[in-house]
Amino acid sequence: MQKKLFFLLLVFLPLLVAAQPRFRAGAVLGLTASQIDGDLSAGYNKLGLQSGLRVITRLKGRMEASMEILYTQRGCQNELIPNDYDPNPFALTLNYIEVPIQWHFKDWLIEYDDANFNYYKVAFNAGLSYARLFSSKADDEFNWLNSVAPDYLTKNDLSLVLGANFFVNRHFGFTVRWNRSLVLLYDSRTSPQGGKSWNQHCLYFQTVYVF
Repeated sequence: MQKKLFFLLLVFLPLLVAAQPRFRAGAVLGLTASQIDGDLSAGYNKLGLQSGLRVITRLKGRMEASMEILYTQRGCQNELIPNDYDPNPFALTLNYIEVPIQWHFKDWLIEYDDANFNYYKVAFNAGLSYARLFSSKADDEFNWLNSVAPDYLTKNDLSLVLGANFFVNRHFGFTVRWNRSLVLLYDSRTSPQGGKSWNQHCLYFQTVYVF
């Protein structure tokens, strides 16, 4: 049901937004680099995919607000490039439907004779993001990830979001974003499995096309 609703929004939301002059819609495609504190590894070694839609509303001056609906992969992995000789390889893939809500401050105005082509080249953003975990996959020969995932993972996540945007023209741009969870992915205090609690943080590298 969640997947069907997500794809319906991808199809119909741009059409609804295009009819409103204060709003713009965009398509987002990118990569994620994730890690989990407490997973016995360090570094943003887990790479994933991200795709979805961004809806933007104009506020006063150089300010905008946005909401996105994203399919996001997060997780952890002990090595960025898997090594066949690693005695203890592990990886955890987490699939989310994510809804970030952000405030944007724009700068570096590029002006043309026709004001309809004007755009701001850079923007800085901050906000919160809600994400719902809908599936997970653990690859772990020593079974410590499998003892926790998926039964003891927190389904609902709330994250702090900070980022920057760089636009090549009015339509096409790039985004770098840092995402830090405010909710434990795994809380050892309430689990019979014990061990360390887990907390996620991620880097998002997005390309965006704004219609």
